[in-house]
Amino acid sequence: MKKPVIICVDDQPTILDSLKIELKATLGEDYAIETAEGGEDALDLIVELLEDECEIPLIISDYLMPDIKGDELLRQVHGISSKTIKIMLTGQADVKAVGNAIKYAKLYRYIAKPWQPEDLKLTVKEAINSYLLEKELADKNAKLQQLNEELEALVDRRTAQLRQEQEKFAKAFRSTPHAITITRFSDGTHLEVNDAFCEMTGYAPEEIIGRTAVELNIWVNLSDRKHLFDLLASQGFVRNYEFESRTKSGEIRTALLSSEMIEIGGENCLISVSQDITERKRATEELRKSEERWQLVLKANNDAIWDANLVTGEVFRSARWKEMLGYKESEIGTSEDEWKIRIHPEDLNRVTATMQQHLDGITPFYTAEYRLRCKDGSYKWIQDRGQAVWDESGKPVRLLGSQADINYRKQAEINLAESEQKYRHLVETSQDAIWACDRTGRINFINQASKQIYGYKPEEMLGRYFSDFLAPEAVAAAEKWHQRLLNGESIFQAESTILTKDGREVNILTNAIAIKDSEGKIIGTTGTASDITTRKQTEIALQKAKEAADKANRAKSEFLANMSHELRTPLNAILGFTQLLSRDSSLQTEQKEQINIITKSGEHLLNLINSILQMSKIEVGRVTLETNPFDLHHLIETLESMLQIQAQKKGLQLIFDQEPNLPHYIKTDESKLRQVLLNLLGNAIKFTTEGGVTLRLKAEPVSMEASENVNSNSSITNDPRSLALPGNAITNYRLCFEIEDTGPGISPEEMDNLFKPFAQTETGRRSQEGTGLGLPISRQFIQLMQGDITVSSKVGEGSMFKFDIAVALADASEIQATQQTKRVVSLEPNQPEYRILVVDDRMESRLFLVKMLASIGFSVCEAENGLQAVEIWSMWEPHLILMDMRMPVMDGYEATKRIKTHLKGQATVVIALTASAFDEERSVILSAGCDDFVAKPFREQVILDKMAQYLGVRYVYEQQHLPTPAPGELPSNTPAADTHSSFVLQPESFQLMPPEWVQELYDAACSIDNELIFSLIEQIPSDRAALKHAIADLVNNFRCDQIIDLIDVFQNQ
Repeated sequence: MKKPVIICVDDQPTILDSLKIELKATLGEDYAIETAEGGEDALDLIVELLEDECEIPLIISDYLMPDIKGDELLRQVHGISSKTIKIMLTGQADVKAVGNAIKYAKLYRYIAKPWQPEDLKLTVKEAINSYLLEKELADKNAKLQQLNEELEALVDRRTAQLRQEQEKFAKAFRSTPHAITITRFSDGTHLEVNDAFCEMTGYAPEEIIGRTAVELNIWVNLSDRKHLFDLLASQGFVRNYEFESRTKSGEIRTALLSSEMIEIGGENCLISVSQDITERKRATEELRKSEERWQLVLKANNDAIWDANLVTGEVFRSARWKEMLGYKESEIGTSEDEWKIRIHPEDLNRVTATMQQHLDGITPFYTAEYRLRCKDGSYKWIQDRGQAVWDESGKPVRLLGSQADINYRKQAEINLAESEQKYRHLVETSQDAIWACDRTGRINFINQASKQIYGYKPEEMLGRYFSDFLAPEAVAAAEKWHQRLLNGESIFQAESTILTKDGREVNILTNAIAIKDSEGKIIGTTGTASDITTRKQTEIALQKAKEAADKANRAKSEFLANMSHELRTPLNAILGFTQLLSRDSSLQTEQKEQINIITKSGEHLLNLINSILQMSKIEVGRVTLETNPFDLHHLIETLESMLQIQAQKKGLQLIFDQEPNLPHYIKTDESKLRQVLLNLLGNAIKFTTEGGVTLRLKAEPVSMEASENVNSNSSITNDPRSLALPGNAITNYRLCFEIEDTGPGISPEEMDNLFKPFAQTETGRRSQEGTGLGLPISRQFIQLMQGDITVSSKVGEGSMFKFDIAVALADASEIQATQQTKRVVSLEPNQPEYRILVVDDRMESRLFLVKMLASIGFSVCEAENGLQAVEIWSMWEPHLILMDMRMPVMDGYEATKRIKTHLKGQATVVIALTASAFDEERSVILSAGCDDFVAKPFREQVILDKMAQYLGVRYVYEQQHLPTPAPGELPSNTPAADTHSSFVLQPESFQLMPPEWVQELYDAACSIDNELIFSLIEQIPSDRAALKHAIADLVNNFRCDQIIDLIDVFQNQ
């Protein structure tokens, strides 16, 4: 690259040399320095350099030179190279010369001679920098100019292209078959539409331009337009948006729309292309429906489809074809061999021959049934059907058809054949006669067994009527049931009598059905005849035995009912009058002891009667489970307190061992559970002389599914564990009890009789106590509570009784506190006079009730039979009648019915007094018209409560006194109060309990009602255990007379 040239002009060589040296020192080697000794030489040098394309950034010229002055030279240089910087050296130039140089030559600066080197150096550098800046600016301007020229050329080309494209677009816009519109996005106004759009909508262009599709009512569903514009607003375009449009004539068409946002004149617009797809949609829908129908047919038919190209050998098989054999879609190819290799070898030749017959035109269709091998190696029966397609020359080119899975049908046919063979064998070997008749009753089939029953050979019976072989008295009935079968009855069973060939009468059981043809028309009857002569004889014998047993049971029930009445009725008088007598404070000690003996004996007899009756009720299934919620812990504590005294008196250790997870509140029959435990523990203590008795108790949860709901009056069944707790209770625990003693044990030979009624072990017989009913009753109660009892024993070591029962959890809120009854003293004042009629054939029973009621303040009248009762009622009109049900002349049932038939009798309350232990009789009592009943022997409080319930009677009760510590017992807050070994029951001991409780205990002791006494004992607070144990000890030792004596003394103090 050539260096830029700096030219120095002066007519003095020395000056030129000086300039050259200083310029070299200033500019270095980047510039070339040329000199000229005059103006002409300088001009020639410049022309030569320019021709040689040298760059001349600077010329320095002297002003005074012989040929041309400096200002003229620089003017000419400016004309040749205007961009060259001009500096003039002068010592004599005037202002005019400098001005001309500046004006005409664009003089950059002049330097006065002699110059200062620094001034020259600085001026030269500034001049060079100025040159370079101007050069750079010129280059940029030149490039900019070039770019402007290129841009103008590009704009011209693009304008021409755009003009061409606009012309093409306008031509396409007008001529395209698709409907095109340009609309303003903001309001949907049409700016431009093509002919296709006008044709699709039925509007002229002038009707559309300037209006919206909404104004033209083009949108069928405006929601489609909103959805479309929402999409355009969010993404700027929409492709293939399907919508329904309305033409000018109102026709609804389906269109497919694609739209895109564009800008026209700074405004957002939409260019949209629509295509009418109405016909295509209809065709598609028809195709879809046709395909759907075809698929439904295939699905309903469940057939596989195949299509064989006989030219290429390729075969299409549907997914069902492969699925039928257990294959996936990709596991079977398209070759013909995929079919042939799976045909059962025994069927292959037959199937291929059948197909070839069709391909040869011998048969109109191809159809075959054969076996195909499945994926798992098994064979499946299929039915194959097909139709060939032939070309013009008659050559088969295609075979297509379907396959159906007939494996079940074929298997059914095979099974049917086997079944027919088997049943034919059964018919021929059956011990019963098997026959068939036509509609007229003529026999058309009968098996060989008929000879054993009828005595005739089958051929002797065929063609004859079935009535020919019946006993005369059986013909009418047989013809009747034959006709019933012909009339449509599905099955019939009847017993008949036939006459055998030898004249014997034989009882048969006939089972018959109607025979129908393929159209469902009844064409005859068929059935079996079994010889039931022996069975009938057995049934007659059993029926006689049953009648005898029923008669014996009725006699037993009547006897027990009579015994219940005849025994309990006098006991009612005995125990009732001992209650009245024991109240007499004037009795002497000896008389009181005699009354106590009577009471004790009566109570013992009552318990014996109750046990016998209870066992009788168990035997006839009349015992029911009476479920109630109660406190299990309290029950166990009470039993332990009651029995501890007996054990201690015999020097035995009584241990109650219960697991900590024992539920607190449960639901089961508390009374029966208490009776069972008292019996088992009492026996253990009674027969054990040394060692001790242990009760172990644990609870085992059971699953919720094990619980079932049954009626609350469940009876004992043969399978006790099949029972569930009644009344929606969920059985979720089983209580397991073990009672172990160190007594004499039970010998193995006595085990079988242990739970039999009235049977006793040798130890029991020696004790001369009990009836032998305790264990049988306990076992039945346990079974009723879904459990059972077992026993293991070793003679000389002791015995262990185990049982478990099902219980349900209860809540503490379900436990109702026992209401303590106050003793009635008299009637409240200001009440009407209550008339009470006492009806009983036993004078002693009437006397007790009359005295008791009269002493309280009732007006009492009595009658000794039902007839008298009706007469007294009609005259006296009592408010309430206490009616005995078993009486001579007229019983209580008839008397009650007569009274209740009268209008005024409806207002009279009738309470039955019954000594029956059977619930059925009590139901009869209520159905006779009685309002309620009370069982004999009864407590006076029960009678008084019933009267208050039905008449609204108000009583005056004894006043309650605050309990105070009594002699022989410590205050309730004293820890020593739990000790009772040295406690002696005294009259003052009853101060600790409310007066009404004391009176109720007194009444219970008078009636020797042990169950009520134990219920009252349970009400004694646990901190008064000594009192509880003392009373329980007296009851367990049959000393209710001492309780009566102590209370008498206490009440008379």
